[in-house]
Amino acid sequence: MAGPKVAHVPGSQAGARKAIHAGAYVHDEAFNEEAHDLGPWIETPKSTRVSAFRYDYHNNAIQVTWRDGGPSYIYLERSYENFRGFARVASKGRYINTSLGPPYRRMTPEEEEAPSNSQRRAPARVRT
Repeated sequence: MAGPKVAHVPGSQAGARKAIHAGAYVHDEAFNEEAHDLGPWIETPKSTRVSAFRYDYHNNAIQVTWRDGGPSYIYLERSYENFRGFARVASKGRYINTSLGPPYRRMTPEEEEAPSNSQRRAPARVRT
């Protein structure tokens, strides 16, 4: 049986980190594109920018979809505490601009459509 499908940044050395370009489907070496442990999508009806978001517990990443229908993004190397801060903040767009910098990239359609783990729950005190 083959190991997990882990995409590599071209020209990188094992264990090295490279900046992720958000406009392309380029994966971090540590990101496993087949293994996920996704929390539920949390909709944000009061946000003018963010439509929904969720946390990938396996890959330590925050996934965000936009209200304007633009491409979804995944913010890599984020702790659960960082995700909880994002979930609790009143202005999701401002938090993204000030606190969720690189590394991030566009989500693949497969990542966006990956099912949530039904046993995961949204964090307490989520602001929508």
